[in-house]
Amino acid sequence: MATAHEVLGVDKNASVTEIRRAHRELARRWHPDRFAPGPERMWAENRMTEINQAFEEALKQASRSEGLNETTPEHEQLEDVRKLLGLGQLSAARQALMRIATRSAEWNYLFGAVLLRLGEIEKAVLYFGIATRQRPDNPQYQTAYLSAESMRDRSRLRPRLKRWLKGGWRG
Repeated sequence: MATAHEVLGVDKNASVTEIRRAHRELARRWHPDRFAPGPERMWAENRMTEINQAFEEALKQASRSEGLNETTPEHEQLEDVRKLLGLGQLSAARQALMRIATRSAEWNYLFGAVLLRLGEIEKAVLYFGIATRQRPDNPQYQTAYLSAESMRDRSRLRPRLKRWLKGGWRG
C-alpha cells in the first residue's frame, strides 16, 4: 500500500507548501466533474478520495514536523462557511466554498448542505454521497446523505401521487 507521500508524488520530507501544491495539481487532474458519468467518473471519485486522504495525512505529518498547529487556512474557511450556514446566508456560504481549493469530505458535506437548503436536492444527494464515500466512518455525513436521498425520493413520488389521485380510485 502506498504511503500518503507516494500517492501525492512528494518526498517524505516535503513542506506543507509542497504538499498543498501537489494536492492541487492532482485534484485538477482527477476531479470527478472532469469525467463523463459512468465508470470513469466512479474511478475518478475513488482516486480523489485516495488523494484527499493522502493529503490530509501528509499535511498532518508535515505540520507536526514543522511545529505548526493543526488549524489550516482551509479549516478556518470551512468554519466560516458553517457560521454563514447558521446565519442562513446561503449565497455567501456557497461563494466561500467555491473559493476553497481543497475538496475534502467536509467541503463536500457543506456544499451539499448549502444545495439542500437552496432546494437543489439532486445535487445535494450527489455531494453528500461524495462526502460519505470520502469519510465512510462519519455518521453526520451518512445521516445527511440518507435524509437527502429520502427527500429526493419523496419529491419524485409527489407528481405521480397527484396524477393517481386525479384519476380517482380506479382499480
